[in-house]
Amino acid sequence: MTAKWKEVSAYTGTPIDEDAPTNFGGQGTKISMPPDAAMKKKKKKNLLDARTKEYKQHQARLETARKKRLENRKASQFSKKIQENIMDFNRESLLAEDNLNVLRSIVKSKQNKPVKMKDGSMKVDLFTASAITKVYDAIKQSSNKEKFDRMLNGTKAQFLKIAEFSMSQVKMR
Repeated sequence: MTAKWKEVSAYTGTPIDEDAPTNFGGQGTKISMPPDAAMKKKKKKNLLDARTKEYKQHQARLETARKKRLENRKASQFSKKIQENIMDFNRESLLAEDNLNVLRSIVKSKQNKPVKMKDGSMKVDLFTASAITKVYDAIKQSSNKEKFDRMLNGTKAQFLKIAEFSMSQVKMR
């Protein structure tokens, strides 16, 4: 009794078919066939075994590539956050020492801008800013100007009192 052996693929476990039929009449025979019909030899795939040195090197390369990808992803998220912060950053209002300077820049550029207070910030429109600057310029006593400055740079409630007062003074004229 003779045993029949089947050649099986190491990757899939399925039987391997022959590369060429038994009646193949190409390459080296006297039958003419076009060159593109001739079968090319297939490269054998190397089976990677986890116990081998090559596989361990391969795994190390994969891990370093994965780490690089994660670092690049984190760096890109960091740059996105910075870009968003830059877009929100309003240089004139943050660099100005006094809220009066910010109000003057609002009047000059004719745009609404945020004004920083002790308890937060608020956007001030052109009309309010021009009214406050006109009233400030009209004040003659230095003690009143100092009080006005303190209230401008104080809390939101103080700023709103000044804005209300300035509006009433501008409407009188």
